[in-house]
Amino acid sequence: MTGRPFLFKLCPILGAILLAPLVVLYVTQAIWLGSLAAPLPWMAGHPAAVGLFWLLFSSLSLTLYGFTRRFFWACLPGTVVLVLLTYVSRIKRNVNGSPLQLSDFTMVGGLGDIAGYASSQLLPSAAAVAAAVLALLLLVLLARKGKALRISVTTGFILGSLALGLLCSAGYPGSLQNAALALDETCRSQLDRNDRMGVALGLYAAWCQRVQVERHQADLDTAELADYFLEDANTHKPPLALDETPDIIFITSESFFDVTRLPGLTFETDPLPVFHSLSETCTNGPFLSNTCGGGTGWVEMELFTGLTSSFLKEGDTLSTLEDPVYETLPTTVRLLAQLGYATTAIHAHNDALYNRDVIYPAIGFQETLFIDDFLTPVEIKGAYASDETFAREIIARYEARDPNAPCFLYGMSMENHQAYPAGKYPEPSGYPARSEALSQQDLAILDSLVMGLHHADQSLGMLVDYFSQVDRPVLLVFVGDHLPSLNLDDGESLYTRLGVSPTEDSSQWEAETLAEMLSTDYLIWTNYETQALPDGPESCTFLGLHTLARAGVPLNSYFRWLEETIGREMILTRNGFFADTAGNGAYEVPAAAQETLDRYAALEWELVYGTDSR
Repeated sequence: MTGRPFLFKLCPILGAILLAPLVVLYVTQAIWLGSLAAPLPWMAGHPAAVGLFWLLFSSLSLTLYGFTRRFFWACLPGTVVLVLLTYVSRIKRNVNGSPLQLSDFTMVGGLGDIAGYASSQLLPSAAAVAAAVLALLLLVLLARKGKALRISVTTGFILGSLALGLLCSAGYPGSLQNAALALDETCRSQLDRNDRMGVALGLYAAWCQRVQVERHQADLDTAELADYFLEDANTHKPPLALDETPDIIFITSESFFDVTRLPGLTFETDPLPVFHSLSETCTNGPFLSNTCGGGTGWVEMELFTGLTSSFLKEGDTLSTLEDPVYETLPTTVRLLAQLGYATTAIHAHNDALYNRDVIYPAIGFQETLFIDDFLTPVEIKGAYASDETFAREIIARYEARDPNAPCFLYGMSMENHQAYPAGKYPEPSGYPARSEALSQQDLAILDSLVMGLHHADQSLGMLVDYFSQVDRPVLLVFVGDHLPSLNLDDGESLYTRLGVSPTEDSSQWEAETLAEMLSTDYLIWTNYETQALPDGPESCTFLGLHTLARAGVPLNSYFRWLEETIGREMILTRNGFFADTAGNGAYEVPAAAQETLDRYAALEWELVYGTDSR
């Protein structure tokens, strides 16, 4: 009989604490999914993820309860941290198209700048507010329970110690990590992880991938090859004569793509007349990006290096490596600078994201300019510097260049950056779209995107008009970095509504669908070629080095190897996705290409981390 009071005390305590993880998971999913109704069917459809989350959160709350013997303090830290983590991830997805990732935790020092950059997106949704209130009510309830029920110090110590052992085991290879990795098996991105497991468990699965990463020791010749490439990339080269090579203008246009190719859309008037006109005489085609909806900095770094984030440690990207790596990494920019090019990077915004103020100079840009450095007056359209302002700045910097050296001007525009709310611009685009699949409100959202794309098209026209009249040979590359992330009022994406993708869950897409969702458009124009080269697919891995080759720039040993070895097998690899030289996508690497791809992965590991990191 002496045990009855203890059991009566312990059962409601354990019941409340063990129910709390389900409430917290519901709250965080309501924030992530933007709906109070969506979490329950999600939880019913993902029992393994729910079970693993319950186990991990329970181990944390039981640990804290055992040592504090307070309901409130047992659940407060985990609840607050996970609610904030999910909210930040949702905001980041809204602003930048991609959720919070492990690599983002290296940017904590820049959160103030990023918050300013994202200020228009920081207002929480009604679902987020309601979910936060629910979490608060849970904590208040537990605080009241904690006053009425108390276990002994000894019992608490035993309970806390046992739970702590379970919690600590999550940090080491074993059953918990294996369970997370099993859920992660077919996920191709952090967004996939979040959709399958929720934000917190998705980040945990990514961390498990990182700590359990295994790399086979590279063959000695691969290590020696990496050393040779690094040495060659940093060896002085004789400069090219001014009359031997053209000036290169490389424009990465924010979220640019040919919107008229979307199925089910018709336009009374062409919103991209310049692009379509130039496409008839200039080299152009699909551009396979490494991302969709966001991640411009990752696209840029693949363009500059010919490497891929897919081969890095989980949580690393080509924008979050140790700073000294960038000083020696082979890049197209460094090669051009060694050959006598004046290299300038122009970004039509600030330096808040992707560590550009450090990376740009480190990879070879002799001059790095952001919006505060512009020579021309800055006009804001939508929420950012207009593409007209951007084009005028490119022209102004070209006119201010040293005329005794060839120049490489790299520019990143900003006007067409998400979001695309109806009314983003004070007036309609003048290029209305029609679609039976879209409501009037949907079409108003689409029109904001169309306006930004039209302004990008006009800026391309401005640049072509100007460089048509200069007395130097000029090669101009114009490419969209990735498809825009465009959600309609009900939360469904434009691409799903129009049938480009069958579902929002990218882990369910066929390879052909993923290839389409990674595809934007590129165009190469020159003022000196009598006939353009044939059209064909390009990618973020190869467009940079192909630009140099087309300009007649002698490639160094690294880029020659990349073109002659990797370029014979593929144009893109991305987290289990493989695109061959014709741009055809697959989830299995052809047997004939596997050895080459393995060698590519091993070489990249050597270039970035070095043999000692293994």
